Amino acid sequence: MSDLPGILFIVAAALSLLGVLGHEILGSPKVLAPLKGSGLPDDVIWLHHFSWHVGSVAVLAMAALFLLAAKSADGVAYAAVATAISAGFAALGLSLAIFGNRALWRTPAPYPWTLIAILGGAGLLMELSAG
Repeated sequence: MSDLPGILFIVAAALSLLGVLGHEILGSPKVLAPLKGSGLPDDVIWLHHFSWHVGSVAVLAMAALFLLAAKSADGVAYAAVATAISAGFAALGLSLAIFGNRALWRTPAPYPWTLIAILGGAGLLMELSAG
């Protein structure tokens, strides 16, 4: 693997890890804590907790895949899966912000996954074109 795609994959992995930290440290108190006093049924609240943390686990897996892509002699498959996950998160964040609630534009939801997907995609395209 040439240097530039590997660097892009490492940057994508680092941004993914920063995303997890932000999601858990900054986002959890803002999103999950207010649910306790919302009056929603406990099963709805705890399903939201579960879903919130599933996102973090998925992003950790994405970061690991980008690192494997950077460190493997042939990391194209790892990069493709990690990029697809990030592109899926980007599509979800953007579509919810566009078609759902415009307030999402004031949150990180539409932004980091788009950048990470672009970095992963660029590295993937470079790697595939190098052949």
